[in-house]
Amino acid sequence: MRSARRRGADVDITPLIDMMFMLVIFFVLTAVFVRGTIDIDLPRGDAEPMTQRNPIVVTVTMESALLWAGEPITRGDLPELVADALNRGEEILIAGDRRAPYGSVASVLDELRGLGVKSVSLAFEGGSAFE
Repeated sequence: MRSARRRGADVDITPLIDMMFMLVIFFVLTAVFVRGTIDIDLPRGDAEPMTQRNPIVVTVTMESALLWAGEPITRGDLPELVADALNRGEEILIAGDRRAPYGSVASVLDELRGLGVKSVSLAFEGGSAFE
């Protein structure tokens, strides 16, 4: 005689696993894009566009902190970073926050000139810059 065993229903969880992997990929990519933004309120102005497409951006925040290509630095790091950029022939763009003290942006510009940078561009709202 056969025993009357009930067999439970099989649930295929493969689609669930596929969706979970898609969600993980989505959240990882979104986190990378969100982390890369810097909240800088640029001044307005009209100027000629830059010649180089991807210059190194030196950011002066409203608290007068410095960022080199989005990474926080100190003034002591500036000479080494500038020397590397000059050796690679890269242009430098200063993005000073509109609320930053004018002296902070001017001192960064002066320090870059003292380190041998011949041409520095300033960022304006709308993507314009001037030398």
